Amino acid sequence: MPASLRRRLDHLVRRLDADRYLQLVLLGFGGSIVVTRLYLELTDYPTVGGDTLHIAHAVWGGLLLFVGGVLPLVLANRSALPWAGLLTGIGAGLFVDEIGKFITVDNDYFFAAAAPVAYAVFVLALWLYFRVRGQRDDSPRAELHAALELLGDVVDRDLSRDDRRELERRLESAGRSDVERLSRLAGELLELTRSGALDGGIEEPGRLRRLADRAGAWADRHLAGPRLRRLTVGALVALGVVAVGDLAVVAFIGVDLLDGTTTSLADAANDYARVGIQDGLGVTLLLLRVGLDLVVGVLLLVAAVLLLRGRDRRGVEIGQGGLLLALTLVNVLLFYTEQWVAAGAATVELVVLGLVWRFRRDALQEQPDGSDDDEPAEVREPAGRTS
Repeated sequence: MPASLRRRLDHLVRRLDADRYLQLVLLGFGGSIVVTRLYLELTDYPTVGGDTLHIAHAVWGGLLLFVGGVLPLVLANRSALPWAGLLTGIGAGLFVDEIGKFITVDNDYFFAAAAPVAYAVFVLALWLYFRVRGQRDDSPRAELHAALELLGDVVDRDLSRDDRRELERRLESAGRSDVERLSRLAGELLELTRSGALDGGIEEPGRLRRLADRAGAWADRHLAGPRLRRLTVGALVALGVVAVGDLAVVAFIGVDLLDGTTTSLADAANDYARVGIQDGLGVTLLLLRVGLDLVVGVLLLVAAVLLLRGRDRRGVEIGQGGLLLALTLVNVLLFYTEQWVAAGAATVELVVLGLVWRFRRDALQEQPDGSDDDEPAEVREPAGRTS
């Protein structure tokens, strides 16, 4: 990599709360695809337009993408960024949902590979979210950039008391810079903050923030200690058994087909496994999916056993790896045969992954990226606490 390009890349700083904005992008992206396909199926795929025009929802997706991209370019308020993230996600979802029309000669919206391609794009966005979430930049430049973003909320009278404490912490960190202009700016801003000059710009949390805080407090009370361990182990076992069960079901179907006929039990098993295949490619994808399912199931069951035996770090790493394998590879293949089952599976796996991350923070005092929790030890709930 050329030195000039490397310097430009090193100069970039992650935006404050970038992971939260990407969460909204993911929510808008996945939600818009699911809601659109469900609506079209329930309404028998209506046509918006007339005898000549057909206004596809990709048009609305492009419009929302445009609005989502323009908002942060025009508005300096930090409150515009969540809207930009959500609109960008919805617009991208509406656009990608019609991928089948863009990659086929006959503009086939129902092309079998369309749903896997759309999900693959979602997985790429999910990978980006994981990368951004796991990125930790404690350099004085990054801390000062974040502090300056928070100062914008003072102008809008939108700075909460928690944000003010974070502002002071980041200014203190930036003040330790070896670059005089950075340390001097951070020090003077910190002095101004502590003098009370910014108190008029501090607001109490709004309704949504209060609801989120209550939800977090409820989770801290009810999802901690032994209860969290039991719930995490139970979820890993359930998903592991279902994943390994696919192999048994498909094997039973194969044995039953040896004589050229099928029984009603085999038909039921076939429905369970969603073996909706029509050609050699479908058979190949099915066998590949079953093999990966077996690997995922074994990983999740091993992770559950390790957590039961108290080997938390290894159990969390293996469980997280199994869930990510299911999300990134298995579900792509499952979307080829049954998009609604795949969408449900992806939702459940994301919930369980969040549960594993919460267990990691509770038991190992680590964030999903493996870093130590920034919360002070004196205010953190003990790992063994129950409600």
